[in-house]
Amino acid sequence: YALPKGLIAGAHHPVGDDDQQIFGLLILSGLVIRELDVAGRQTAELLGRGDLIRPWDEEPLDPLPGTVRWSVLQPAQVAALDRRFAAVAGRFPSMLETLTARADARARMLALQRALAQVPRVDARVLVLLWRLADRWGTVTPEGVQLPIVLTHDTLAKLVGARRPSVTTAVG
Repeated sequence: YALPKGLIAGAHHPVGDDDQQIFGLLILSGLVIRELDVAGRQTAELLGRGDLIRPWDEEPLDPLPGTVRWSVLQPAQVAALDRRFAAVAGRFPSMLETLTARADARARMLALQRALAQVPRVDARVLVLLWRLADRWGTVTPEGVQLPIVLTHDTLAKLVGARRPSVTTAVG
């Protein structure tokens, strides 16, 4: 499936008939962001190639006031993992092992992001985040590492657990 740039409208569960029910999406290309606003504080998670997502399966934030929003930052292609996929994948343990490893890598990245938000200096947080993004999505060129991602200062702030003005100052 192709996901155009913009909000993933409603993030509804894409259910087909019983044989086609989708239990997950594997991002093949592009960039997706999951943003949370909890009690007036915002955070975000960047997701790209190889990440498994279920945007329709959010835990309620109740009793906390908050919202969850999924958006496509760069047009994305996703593979729908459905019952047919599960039947085939079951015959290939290495495929299931790879998917499990990808889910675990996402959990480890979230733990790193949580630790990053505790670094006292915002400029250090931004620098570490940029290193991490360059490691995952960067391309080495003769001029240095190019990161083909456009992120606003607001998005950077959500990723490092800071406010936008602090990130603007840190980037400057």
